[in-house]
Amino acid sequence: MPISQGQQANINGKALEVHVSQILTDLGCNFREQVKFTNVYGSSRAKVDFMVEDVAIECKFQKVAGSVSEKMPYVFENLSLFSRGLLVLDGAYFKKHDGIHNYLNNKVSDVFDWCFVDDLAAWIVENILYEQTESRTTA
Repeated sequence: MPISQGQQANINGKALEVHVSQILTDLGCNFREQVKFTNVYGSSRAKVDFMVEDVAIECKFQKVAGSVSEKMPYVFENLSLFSRGLLVLDGAYFKKHDGIHNYLNNKVSDVFDWCFVDDLAAWIVENILYEQTESRTTA
């Protein structure tokens, strides 16, 4: 019996989370998974995929056109509730969709950023591990 498009989306999303978890582990990061928070609609049952230090990380995978890309403003607003938020993307659709890149690039700030999973290790080193090293050397 073939799996549904929704089931495949869940499988792909979970695979991305496993990949991100492995990257964080390989870098020696202390992190928590599926951390509850109160979202922009007031639901205390919402979860962010990862917390590393003060950075909330949300992962999204999309291989073909669909509704995930339409949820980017919601994801951005939720990540903005944290001290810092990082959106990690993967999938062919996200990689080729300039409109999403432009939208997210316009949202980048001191408290929000985004990257593709292929760039996550470098982002973590530069924005979390480097900052930890800097704070230790200046203390």
